[in-house]
Amino acid sequence: MYFRLLLFLAFITVGKLSARAQNLQFSQVLNLSFSSNGTNFSVPAGKVWKLETVGLSSYSSYFSISVGGQSIFLKNTHTGYGPVFESFPFWINGGQSVFLSGLTSGVASVVEFNVVP
Repeated sequence: MYFRLLLFLAFITVGKLSARAQNLQFSQVLNLSFSSNGTNFSVPAGKVWKLETVGLSSYSSYFSISVGGQSIFLKNTHTGYGPVFESFPFWINGGQSVFLSGLTSGVASVVEFNVVP
């Protein structure tokens, strides 16, 4: 009976140690300018980006992001292509290549964090 209890407690302790979450520490705010042709950026290793919002140079436009080759529309204000929507914030892990683009140019507001073990 005691052996099972000790085994159970050991299992819980190991589970808590392995499920430790990453801590994030504020690093800096970035304003990333991109062109209508798109601009490449890289999230440094050991960092995490939180894409907060984007400003576009034209009301009738859209904004998309490509992370690891997967393109995602995050903002659409071009009424001819569907409803207006926004999907912010958007988190990006360190070591990722990021391609920002839109129908027009713009600026993306990013908060960068250090990953603290």
